[in-house]
Amino acid sequence: MNRDTQISDHLSVLNNIVSELEAIGVKVEDEDKALRLILSLPSSYEHMKPTLMYGKETLKYADVTGKLLSEEKRLESSSHTSSSEGIVLVCGKGKKKFSQKTPVCWRCGQSGHVKRNCPGGADSVKGSETANSVSVVGDCDNFF
Repeated sequence: MNRDTQISDHLSVLNNIVSELEAIGVKVEDEDKALRLILSLPSSYEHMKPTLMYGKETLKYADVTGKLLSEEKRLESSSHTSSSEGIVLVCGKGKKKFSQKTPVCWRCGQSGHVKRNCPGGADSVKGSETANSVSVVGDCDNFF
């Protein structure tokens, strides 16, 4: 299966192959179909393979297809949301000692208070973007 092929298209191809095999007298077990489907998944579904295969007495084709179609919908919906990304710089180890600098509110951007104590509430939001993912860029020892 190609990386860009949809699960529904892949299922259609697999079902056609099974139908052709059964037309010539080859019996394909339900568990064999499920296993063949799992093993033919692209690398973007690699995280699903252990979940689908292990810890089950028998594999059921209907269960596997249902879970894969649900995952495809989840992946499609997450790709349509905001793709902003945050960056985190991890500094030091253990407990942090904070300096005596005046705190700056992450909600309104004013100094002197923090977000949980913001007098402006939700009306004073300085930006509406939120990060969907975070990348750790390094630690302070190698950064500064």
